[in-house]
Amino acid sequence: MSATLKEMKALQVELGASFQTSVNISIKQFMEVHFLEKLIKEINRSKLAHISLCLEITESLFIEDIDYVLPLLQKIRGMGLHISMDDFGTGYSSLSILRKLPIDELKIDKSFVDTILNDMTAEKMIQNIITIGKNFDLYILAEGVETKEQEAVLKSLGCDRFQGYLYAKPLRYDALKEFFEQKHSEMNS
Repeated sequence: MSATLKEMKALQVELGASFQTSVNISIKQFMEVHFLEKLIKEINRSKLAHISLCLEITESLFIEDIDYVLPLLQKIRGMGLHISMDDFGTGYSSLSILRKLPIDELKIDKSFVDTILNDMTAEKMIQNIITIGKNFDLYILAEGVETKEQEAVLKSLGCDRFQGYLYAKPLRYDALKEFFEQKHSEMNS
């Protein structure tokens, strides 16, 4: 996490732009005794604006130990950080747990997106996830978007955000900087 935060801060400074950075947090990391203290230390060290950081936490964490997880999530939100429930729809979280969680975003798992064009059940599942998320005032992000057709269907269903190879493959720092510079240049021409 330290290297990611440092690189994102450098990108923000070099490009003169502010953008949200999402960091995956494993269940093991989250359940460490001093996780919150380590997180605060890393954020302070990187001098990254708190509001621009989103922690992606898998759905299975939320059913791990809700009595431990909930107060920790509330503290994280109190710091101005965003929280995304990753891989939504693949685990066993219930609506009663979902309504208690201080999260900002649901990430629809790639396994649903992969089959959205030829599987009505997958499309209906995605529509239901979007409806649930919207009813809780959450942003909805679809993972694994690879085609314009998938993007079009997801947009028509009300999905807010998209992630996948259609936009870019995972990039190292220099390639990411070049990608942002190119996109910025395209927008200004």
